[in-house]
Amino acid sequence: MNQLRLEVGIYQLVDDAMLKQNRTDGTGWDWRWADWQRDWMDATPSRYAYRCLPLTIVNQTGWWIMNPVGFTAVWRGQDATRSIEFLFDSEPEMWKNWINNQFGEGIITWNTPFLFRTKPQGSRLLVCGPANHFKTNAHPLTAMIESDWMSMSFTMNYKLMIPHMPVRFELGEPLFQAIPLASNTCADLETATVTYQKLEEDPEMNRSYREWDEGRREFHQKKARGEIKAGDWQKDYFQGRDAIGREAPPDHMTKVRPPRVHFSPTTKPPQ
Repeated sequence: MNQLRLEVGIYQLVDDAMLKQNRTDGTGWDWRWADWQRDWMDATPSRYAYRCLPLTIVNQTGWWIMNPVGFTAVWRGQDATRSIEFLFDSEPEMWKNWINNQFGEGIITWNTPFLFRTKPQGSRLLVCGPANHFKTNAHPLTAMIESDWMSMSFTMNYKLMIPHMPVRFELGEPLFQAIPLASNTCADLETATVTYQKLEEDPEMNRSYREWDEGRREFHQKKARGEIKAGDWQKDYFQGRDAIGREAPPDHMTKVRPPRVHFSPTTKPPQ
């Protein structure tokens, strides 16, 4: 039986005046497809971090919600609400209603300006920090949302880790990544068939792994001896083949193309 196609509805909960594209001071809510690039990956020699396909794929999967205003936050160490001091770059009286410490425990909360609904029944929404994007002293909380039926908004949250250490959130930096999932991953895991065995008990898998392991060790030995250029790398996974040359299934991907978003007559694409 074919799996039903995933459908995603994104609902704007705020007035147009709260969107970045409609404001003159550069602040405001914004969203976009997740970028595949990361500054720290750019900084690696020859940008070699991008050779890791699993990293670059997850980088560009889903939508980003961007920080609407620049601010600095300091947690005073108490568990009570309002124990985080916020210094907003502009309009603090307005932004404190959107960004605050309503849960206490050193947690910064953003009240979400968008509502995600998904189909079919059982589909879910994974909300997490921007994949492979790091911030000192602030850790994004991750949530799995039953987006197939929920008609309420959700909050986005970061936990400050060290009291009295200022944390800076820049205007327009990605805050969270929203990744719709076509099925109920949690229920799928509950009913999954799971096996644990020694590699040697599966002759085909054993052969495939051993050939890969031997080839990898030989490759690095040759590189250490100067027989292979320093910048060369093994491309089997990237090119969709295993160590013995078998092709990956047709759905092997090296990039994620964003889906087309159909905007209603009263809305317009983010700029």
